[in-house]
Amino acid sequence: MKKLLFVLPLLLLFACNQEPTVKIKGRIQKGDGITLYLDKLHTASAETIDSVKLDKDGDFRFKTKSTEPGFYLLRLSNGKLITLLANPDEKIEVNSISTHMSRAYTVSGSTGSALVKDLNDKLKETKDSIAVIRKQLEEKKSDINYSSISQNLIAKYVELIQDQREFSTNFIMKNATSLSSYLALYQKIDKNTYALNENSDIKFAKVVASSMRALYPEHEYTKAVLANLKEMEQNLTNFKLQKLIKEQGSNYPNLNLKNTEGKEVNLNSFNGKVIILSFWASQNPASRKLNRTLKKIYAKYKNKGLVIYHVSVDTNEKLWKQAIKQDDLNWTNVCEPTNGSSIALSTYNVKQIPANYIISKEGKFVGKNLYGLALEEKVADYIK
Repeated sequence: MKKLLFVLPLLLLFACNQEPTVKIKGRIQKGDGITLYLDKLHTASAETIDSVKLDKDGDFRFKTKSTEPGFYLLRLSNGKLITLLANPDEKIEVNSISTHMSRAYTVSGSTGSALVKDLNDKLKETKDSIAVIRKQLEEKKSDINYSSISQNLIAKYVELIQDQREFSTNFIMKNATSLSSYLALYQKIDKNTYALNENSDIKFAKVVASSMRALYPEHEYTKAVLANLKEMEQNLTNFKLQKLIKEQGSNYPNLNLKNTEGKEVNLNSFNGKVIILSFWASQNPASRKLNRTLKKIYAKYKNKGLVIYHVSVDTNEKLWKQAIKQDDLNWTNVCEPTNGSSIALSTYNVKQIPANYIISKEGKFVGKNLYGLALEEKVADYIK
């Protein structure tokens, strides 16, 4: 009995020291003499882990340490490949043919890899159908009825795109806890078209990001999707702003920045007034020149409902305040020196300095990047 008690801790210690592994085996037919690689996929690169030269039977075995779910490639030296999603301690079996690697394979022992296969099979089906439509459009160009034929074909094309999108969104909602949902989020139908192609699809990115943050907080793919979600949200804000300006809509995006005394001032606190929303920098000569024009306009119309919300992109608070004093700028001056007012710049999609927007009393954008006499005339048009 004592002997057994002595052996048991050693067995437990041995078991605790065993790191989780992924084992992948299978057969690639018609692969004699071709090298098969196992790659680990990272967010921006691929790392070759192992390789084997296939014989006439095409059998292979790989084994790699893994403590978290990850994407892998079985890649042939002829360029054919299969994508796998492996969890720690999975034993995966893959069978395929070297000439039709990703289009003719079976996978077992891995739920994630089966989901990836479902995703890729559907995408291949969509791409193949679109390729047929494009070929028909080209072939029918000389047909006397091309107009009606092309309309029908384009309608089918749109239907295919929508069907692929619906598949992808349903897949994400069903498999949000799987890393395969990350792949679904970024699949492309062609070089310029994502399967998720609508602005509203950002909600599915949020589903994936939320799930991955909860399940795999330190995973490199989690960090990547969170960073991308932030960028998507900003791009959506910019898109909405551009659309708003184009349509001369109302309810302009609010800004909340600190003035020279450190007090936060909301842009929308000036609702009901004509607003010149101006972006400038203390060390920018064009900005300082524009300040002279703004002073002239402000002196003329400040008692008639004109306000200036002057956003500096300075990162040096001392230089910012010094320029305000030198130019005698007696209106609302705001800045966030810690980041150069970057949020304000992104919110209003400002690409150059100086820049400005003119907002009417009704809260509509009525002008953009106007200078000199053009700026004064635009303000005059809306001052009552």
